[in-house]
Amino acid sequence: MNVEKHIGELLYDHNCVIVPDLGGFVANYAPAKIHPTQHTFTPPTKNIVFNINLKNNDGLLANQIAAFEKKTYSEALKYIDYFVKEINIQLKKGAKVKIDEVGTLFLDVEKNIQFEPAPTNFLLDAFGLSTFHSPAIKRDAIAKRIIEKEFKDRGPLPIEKKKSKVKRYVAIAVALPLLFAMVWIPLKTDLLKNVNYADLNPFSKKEVKIPEVKTNILPLANNDTIAKKVIVYDTVVVPVVKNMIAADTTAVIKNEINLNYKFHLVAGCFQIEENAIKFVQTLQSQNLTAAIIGQNNKGLYVVSCGDFYTRKGALNELSALRKAQPNAWLYKN
Repeated sequence: MNVEKHIGELLYDHNCVIVPDLGGFVANYAPAKIHPTQHTFTPPTKNIVFNINLKNNDGLLANQIAAFEKKTYSEALKYIDYFVKEINIQLKKGAKVKIDEVGTLFLDVEKNIQFEPAPTNFLLDAFGLSTFHSPAIKRDAIAKRIIEKEFKDRGPLPIEKKKSKVKRYVAIAVALPLLFAMVWIPLKTDLLKNVNYADLNPFSKKEVKIPEVKTNILPLANNDTIAKKVIVYDTVVVPVVKNMIAADTTAVIKNEINLNYKFHLVAGCFQIEENAIKFVQTLQSQNLTAAIIGQNNKGLYVVSCGDFYTRKGALNELSALRKAQPNAWLYKN
């Protein structure tokens, strides 16, 4: 019986797991940290400590073993008792006892039990996050940049620029009489008499001849038809397609949530069921197992790519699934 596996599983959902007659493993939340000199960023985590004074049985570990190993409560207590005795024998021999994913127990020089935690992060909100290093950004002080900046006074305009301004004024003086003549002559003559001013109004209505419309009915393999209109503008043919046939969504499998499966790998949630069905078809086309397992407490249709009894099994598959679906996450009933 692998008792240490159940200790690690419980620490994901609980902050304290007591092993009767041995001690308690206590999880304390630690926020994200930034090292001031090494410039390393550490995500939030649960720090595991061992308290030898917590020896009274609270039933949490025994019930976990009884439920998942299909044993009675009394049988589970016997397994725990045997597990504790084996640890005590190894500790008295001076050996270090490693509890998988939790840490290592050993005796110090005064024969007191000491604990060294494993690097496992039991905080679900920080799943997939790891420590990374980012070098410091070097910036000059604002005062230093102001001192080093050189200010240059503007000198007088060169002679060429002055000449260009004079040429501009001469061109304007010549153009004004020409513009006046272009406006005055048509007003004093009949040049604009036959002009239709309605054509100059962009909002006026113009008659447009309706082009010839030809309709062809194209038969399909499934006895459906597509009405296809062809509008002819001289030599240009513009097809207009109506009554497009929607994709067949009857092949999508819907699974109700099995109460025995506590953990699901969710690839997406949708408010509209049709969108969830299309997403399942997309995943199935990528050779992924996918199905709609029902609606969550917010009324969204949940698309799952795997269902598991234990968290550890789900997490192992989640890493592989994220290669195809980076936004997939772990969902617990």
